[in-house]
Amino acid sequence: MNHVKLIMSEMLQLQQKSKKFVNILSEGESLSQNQLILLLQLEINGGMKATEIADFFSVTPGAVTSMCDKLEKLNLVKRERKSEDRRIVKIVLTNGGEDKVHEIFMKFPQEKLTTIAKVLKDINKLMNSIV
Repeated sequence: MNHVKLIMSEMLQLQQKSKKFVNILSEGESLSQNQLILLLQLEINGGMKATEIADFFSVTPGAVTSMCDKLEKLNLVKRERKSEDRRIVKIVLTNGGEDKVHEIFMKFPQEKLTTIAKVLKDINKLMNSIV
């Protein structure tokens, strides 16, 4: 039973520290945390459809449109239509958006980011083998 308490305690601490990390990333930024997280998601995924964004944030498509409109006005994202199906719109980062994502992480020393990335990858690998 001690393992259960330890696991739950560590998981809760990790969750709290993850929130603090995001707070540090967004500190001093003119963008909301959700806008910053969206930029990161677009970077990770190479762009996303509005429906994918809505699912990720558990919001309505209208909320996604509003968020993307704001980021588009700041020249951080753009909408791309597929030539084979003009109905499909993908939200992608502009060069300015890519620069912004990299700028956000410059708040931390590179070696710390490398260590964080390795540890989180290891945790995810372990969790994938369980769930």
